[in-house]
Amino acid sequence: MNNLPKSAYVHIPFCHRRCFYCDFSVIPVGDKVTSVYGLENKIINDYLYILKKEILSIKHKSSLSTIYIGGGTPSILDPLQIGEIIKIFKINYGIDNGAEITMEVDPASFEESDMYGFIKAGVNRFSLGAQSFNNQTLKKAGRRHESNDVKKSCSWLSKAKNGNYIKSWSLDLIQNLPCNDFDNWRFDLENALNYNPPHISIYDLIVEEGTVFKKLKDSGLLHLPNDEESYKNSELTSTILKQSGYTRYEISNYSIPGHQSRHNRVYWNGLGWWGFGQGSTSSPWGKKFTRPRDNKEYTKWVIHQSEVNLDESLVSTSYQELELDEKIMLGMRLKEGINIKKTFKENGWDEQISRINFEKLIKIWEKYRAVGLICNEGDRYYLSDPKGMELSNQILISMFEWWEKIN
Repeated sequence: MNNLPKSAYVHIPFCHRRCFYCDFSVIPVGDKVTSVYGLENKIINDYLYILKKEILSIKHKSSLSTIYIGGGTPSILDPLQIGEIIKIFKINYGIDNGAEITMEVDPASFEESDMYGFIKAGVNRFSLGAQSFNNQTLKKAGRRHESNDVKKSCSWLSKAKNGNYIKSWSLDLIQNLPCNDFDNWRFDLENALNYNPPHISIYDLIVEEGTVFKKLKDSGLLHLPNDEESYKNSELTSTILKQSGYTRYEISNYSIPGHQSRHNRVYWNGLGWWGFGQGSTSSPWGKKFTRPRDNKEYTKWVIHQSEVNLDESLVSTSYQELELDEKIMLGMRLKEGINIKKTFKENGWDEQISRINFEKLIKIWEKYRAVGLICNEGDRYYLSDPKGMELSNQILISMFEWWEKIN
């Protein structure tokens, strides 16, 4: 039997309301919903019942070294509900000593007492979805919280880390939102550094189909930083965070030593993981599988696969290697990059095929290497920081075009 996954992602799809940039599989439940009491929480409890059913349906279980509870807004749930999810893994899979257990929290649904409740339930790392410290930016992005909520949450998490109640925490910001000009973005970064988060994720805004932002953009009403302003923001990010002791270990992620996200490195290193919940992606045996994004369809899927016939994504005999282009894409996102020839060999190519295809790829990449976007040390290729990482899309697109041509 192939090595069993050591990581699990759990999707909690509930949000008070959908943000203007969000295209995730979420269920808006309104501003007044409570997670434990009241009739309005029935959809939450029904979902948790089905989610637990899916988690328990796995036949080939092994102990976990990372668990990531994401959303949506997991902090809508009560600490008791989070504790029940972690307990199911502990009893039925096992949780390794020193495991990283991360939970996403939102400043609008997060209190200090909740934090200690989640810690008691087993969470030892938090990811705070701040997105910005600028009230105008937050409002234009459809966020429910304000800057003061972010600052309070950061203070609580910093205090918990300094008191050794948690191992680490991460602060998430979105670059190039409305009103995110150079000065406002510097304001966001400086505010973030006031709280010394061990890990910072900086995501570039992508305007997705079906979002409020897409409708505003199509109507000419969405005013975002232009390409030149966006690049200056990115350069500022890299400069300020490097000067503050952070390493950019992945395109969107920075950390101080010892605080990289162990769970996310599972994805980037192409390792296997379980994915549970509506709309979640699972890759336990190499090939990726996605759960239905609709709540009713997801419920039907879980009932069928657990009571009638296990879905192929849950059976170890479904093992299928990741495609080579995806391996290269994931490796190039990391600071250390990827050993191209070694990856070719692992793909089963002989020396002659490897040499021919390597020469074709490097010929395409030569123009990026000439201007310092791609660097190499022997057969290991990696993106320069910040230039290469900021222009990674066009570099990776050229790799995918290479892949299509040789196939």
